[in-house]
Amino acid sequence: KVLLNLGGVKYMDSSGIGELIANYTTISRQGGQVKLLNLTDKIQDLLVITKLLTVFDAYDNEAEALNSFK
Repeated sequence: KVLLNLGGVKYMDSSGIGELIANYTTISRQGGQVKLLNLTDKIQDLLVITKLLTVFDAYDNEAEALNSFK
């Protein structure tokens, strides 16, 4: 179970997107989950454009995100 807090991320290029996808794939294949927390407007827009927001669960509230793993 991985919760990535992206609140401090102001910019993400194709390498960053590639890392998100690679980690998601690796963790999912092992039965784990990856969820995102505190997306900035820029990062959220990027994930919408790339349609990755349909792959990842994203949360604004840490407690809600952690409870979603149960």
